[in-house]
Amino acid sequence: QFTVWHDRCAMKVGTDGVLLGAWATLPPTATRILDIGTGTGLIALMIAQRRQNNNLQICAIDIDKDSIEQAAENISNSPFAQYISTQHTSLQKFSPNEKFDVIVCNPPYFVASLKCPDANRTQARHTDSLSFDDLLQHSARLLNSEGSLSVILPINEGHQLIELAPKYEFTLTQLVHVHPTPTSEPKRLLMHFIKQNTKKSSILNSKLTIELARHQYTPEYIALTKNFYLKM
Repeated sequence: QFTVWHDRCAMKVGTDGVLLGAWATLPPTATRILDIGTGTGLIALMIAQRRQNNNLQICAIDIDKDSIEQAAENISNSPFAQYISTQHTSLQKFSPNEKFDVIVCNPPYFVASLKCPDANRTQARHTDSLSFDDLLQHSARLLNSEGSLSVILPINEGHQLIELAPKYEFTLTQLVHVHPTPTSEPKRLLMHFIKQNTKKSSILNSKLTIELARHQYTPEYIALTKNFYLKM
């Protein structure tokens, strides 16, 4: 129901964003949602399309000026402009008047890898501008007492986030191992945390396979994402 342009964004539209936007848990009662590091605005737009009530307000923030400007254009050209606002800010400096019910984030995750010559792309991809501690600390600050946080990360980085989560009173409740193909090892983790430090909490574990072969998508991936592709 919308088109995303990404020619001016540091990070382009990719499978990670599509997965998170389609998978993130959205309680029917949620009215305030924050998209951290929105980039193109993709995840905010997907959540707006998935909304279960018309009182929903999504705030999309990004530290990169070109990205947030293009996100604002993508949003204004969509049917969902009334549900989404954008703000050029870092998470660390973001101080809204009200707390959020849900936070979603497809964060930068390169910790010590070779930096790209493009400074904006480096900022979008590396944790220098948003460490996992910062993500958890400020998500805890911005969520209401029963709020939730949904994140996608590579396997090793995802486990780092899971280990840090209790420090900020987050409890992991859902974990999806994402496999590129049936025979490949998982490459991504989809994680859903609730803002309650519950020591005895069961984790809903599952797996998702994207392709059977090149461009032959699995029924489960099609079911999850078909509402966002013209041809699927």
